[in-house]
Amino acid sequence: MTTVSSEPYSFKVGTIVGIKGLNGEVKLRLDSDFDLIENIQSVKLALIKSPAVDAEVDSIKMQGKSVLLRLKGFTTRDDIETLIGADIFTQKGQLRELDEDEWWFGDLVGLTAYTTGGARVGVVSAVVESGNYLLEIQAGDKTFLVPFVKALVPVVDIPGKRLEIEPLPGLLE
Repeated sequence: MTTVSSEPYSFKVGTIVGIKGLNGEVKLRLDSDFDLIENIQSVKLALIKSPAVDAEVDSIKMQGKSVLLRLKGFTTRDDIETLIGADIFTQKGQLRELDEDEWWFGDLVGLTAYTTGGARVGVVSAVVESGNYLLEIQAGDKTFLVPFVKALVPVVDIPGKRLEIEPLPGLLE
């Protein structure tokens, strides 16, 4: 996990949703699992009414169910009030390595979905979080939501730009 100056800040960590205390901590709503981002060192803040800002991470931690982030140079409440609503991005190279059966959601979007029998179903258009992760698959004018679990999606082939779905009755209707 290192900061790579030429690598784009393309991985969305989350959004700043509030302030914690008086000394510069912000609350985040994560778009990823905390264990993926707990060692990030630098971020890019996509602000609502201002140009993007680069910042170094001073600390990031879980406190109860909240994620708290402190950025170097943002030490007072006044410094950080303008950051509320900002999306936070980092470089994939700063994230922990993925396990064998883990994928970046952004890498799943655009994959062509086939049944395990080889019939084309459609294209993954989004990954939806609703307690469980669901793959949203566009098939012409139809949209299917498929639970993203190994039993229903046994094959994910990122280099081949495809995945396979076990076509249980009613799943793709």
